[in-house]
Amino acid sequence: MKIGLMGFEFKSANKGCEALVYSFISIISKKLKEGDIIYNFSGTDLGAVPEYFNDIKFVNVPPKLKDLKFKYIKSLSKCNIIFDVTMGDSFSDIYSKNYYRGLMIHKKLAGLLCKRYVLLPQTYGPFYSRNSDKVAKKVLNKAYKIYCRDEISQKLISEKFHINNSILVSDMAFILPYDKNMFQLSSNKKLGLNISGLLYRGGFNLENQFNLNLDYRLLIEKLVFNLSKKYELHLISHVIDLNNNSYDDDYKICKEMHMKFPSTILAPAFNSPIEAKSYISNMDIFIGSRMHSTIAAFSSGVVTIPISYSRKFEGVFGSLNYPYVINAKKEDTESAYNLVLNYIRKEQSLKHCQEQSLSLIKRKKIIFEKSISNIIEEI
Repeated sequence: MKIGLMGFEFKSANKGCEALVYSFISIISKKLKEGDIIYNFSGTDLGAVPEYFNDIKFVNVPPKLKDLKFKYIKSLSKCNIIFDVTMGDSFSDIYSKNYYRGLMIHKKLAGLLCKRYVLLPQTYGPFYSRNSDKVAKKVLNKAYKIYCRDEISQKLISEKFHINNSILVSDMAFILPYDKNMFQLSSNKKLGLNISGLLYRGGFNLENQFNLNLDYRLLIEKLVFNLSKKYELHLISHVIDLNNNSYDDDYKICKEMHMKFPSTILAPAFNSPIEAKSYISNMDIFIGSRMHSTIAAFSSGVVTIPISYSRKFEGVFGSLNYPYVINAKKEDTESAYNLVLNYIRKEQSLKHCQEQSLSLIKRKKIIFEKSISNIIEEI
């Protein structure tokens, strides 16, 4: 059997993107047999994935348009099934219309060349142009199976594209494995704060790209200044790109904050999403602006306060009936700051709500794994 993976970033600065890779392969690895092959169509190299899943054969196929007539198309045609996650949140023109169009070219090819083209749990939309709508509809109609990770996406593709057979599950990163004992941390009350370098710098265009209503820099400085006085505060990166020109990197901002507030603890520059989740799992409370950092905390039982810049947060956590998400596009700096402090004070209420959400995640996990197993067994 030959399985193609598309829209997965095997090696990425973004540990959330990597988390989707490790989580999904941990599911399908149970169904693979000797001689089965996984093709990587993500455009990144394989990273450390083959070391972690050392009994699986991987083949890397860089999706360069100049090669479409040769290796890329030939490899797509070989696949019995293609699973596509679109990095979790890129089935949308929210980041860039050109970026979106480039992704859609590969999706169209996968839908044409493979009978079983499966869209894994992800966010669909928003779409800001009519052409983006048209392309999305064509891709969705070619899919053998469609999974949504939130109710907002499921409603959107139903109302806009009349796709009524999608399956609602949870983000795959909720099942990412971790080891709480990987790091030996203190027994003090620990707060983890993930600082998004992207939001701190104003987005890729450096001009409040995501239309935040609050001053993210000021909010972070207020939180670090005050919380570091009361708690053991860990500054935690989830996108780690030590390239000097990276606008997306969290680590350099966390390091700057640590130097400014030396009583804080700077978390290491993690090499894998499993390392990141293992560290985060040791926190008592976690505040984060990278969605998959909050998923790592939430799924390991840490009381979680997400700070949202995109509807994907409300989609994922809303589908779990977890209302303690701070919307940075609606709250101002002071109200967001006060909400964080209020939620910290209500720690036990958040914990109780989270326990109920985790039960729902377990049920959705069973549905998803069984459905994926059935697809593979059909081949």
